[in-house]
Amino acid sequence: MAVLDKHFLHKLKSNIIFVVIYTMAFILMYETFPYIAPFLIGGMIAFVISPISQKLKKKFKINTGISTLILSFLGVAIVIGLASAFIVFGTKHLVNLLNNISQNSDYINQIAMDLASKASSYIEYIQDASNINIESLITKYSGSLMNITKNLLASIIGLASSIPYIAIFTITLFIATYFIAKDIDIIERSFYNMFAESTKVKVKNVKKEILSSIVGYIRAYTILMGITFLITWISFAILKIPYSSILGFIAAILDLIPFLGITVIYVPTIIYYWIIENYFLVITISIVFVGLSLLRQILEPKLVSINIGLSPLATLAAIFIGIQVKGIIGIIFFLGLVMMHQILKKVDIL
Repeated sequence: MAVLDKHFLHKLKSNIIFVVIYTMAFILMYETFPYIAPFLIGGMIAFVISPISQKLKKKFKINTGISTLILSFLGVAIVIGLASAFIVFGTKHLVNLLNNISQNSDYINQIAMDLASKASSYIEYIQDASNINIESLITKYSGSLMNITKNLLASIIGLASSIPYIAIFTITLFIATYFIAKDIDIIERSFYNMFAESTKVKVKNVKKEILSSIVGYIRAYTILMGITFLITWISFAILKIPYSSILGFIAAILDLIPFLGITVIYVPTIIYYWIIENYFLVITISIVFVGLSLLRQILEPKLVSINIGLSPLATLAAIFIGIQVKGIIGIIFFLGLVMMHQILKKVDIL
């Protein structure tokens, strides 16, 4: 006598096959990304500029090849320009920060010693148990602050050595974008021809749903990062904390990193003002930090579920499990898994 329903077993088998195929495809994409990056990015740009090229052809009778060439150049220029601006902006402020550290190394060493002194009452039992002199240990490592600064600056200067790779990457990206955009109709037809007529409609619906979900995912995290930036910037500016806009921008970027996130900005800031005994700022920044952390934890599942179309419970589970498995990559994997499963169910493939 059968214990499980045949329909359930069929569904279970289909879902297991889906998870295996999705996992293998994700691992393959993750491991080969450095090699296929220009083609993937080129494909994304091509999908954006292709409809524009078609509209230019219909409205202004512009040759598709010429419009695709111009749009490919503009698309690649925008992507490279934004990436370069981000790197230059970040490098500029990193150099300023390192210069400030270098010029105030004695002051920073003194802060470290004060911190050790303030914390001595809490760590005396550690020193007794391990015979470790905490103050001498901090002096030793804070003394290497200048070396760390020089190494970081050397790494920044070393970026110049990657110019040949950047040039090759940019040229490859432009060529890939142009040819993918130019032949995108042929590529799509060749792909759809692999499937039976009855399946083509479902595959097209899958493509439509995937694009919609990707846009929703980007929209959700853009909103979250915007909230983090605004709250950090405004609160730090009101409290007259130096570099409020830069710290807000860094906090927004770091907000993508699970667990660490805004902690990297807020905790050192709180510790600093505690050391210099500005307890008003310590309490105020702590309140902002806790409030922003709680707000983000509440909004993230809701925003992702609304923009991608997943249930809040499935979104929360995907985010939590993803963090435990592999941080931000784990979140992308599990959210993608849940999203693809829902899309395939919606188009009656699973």
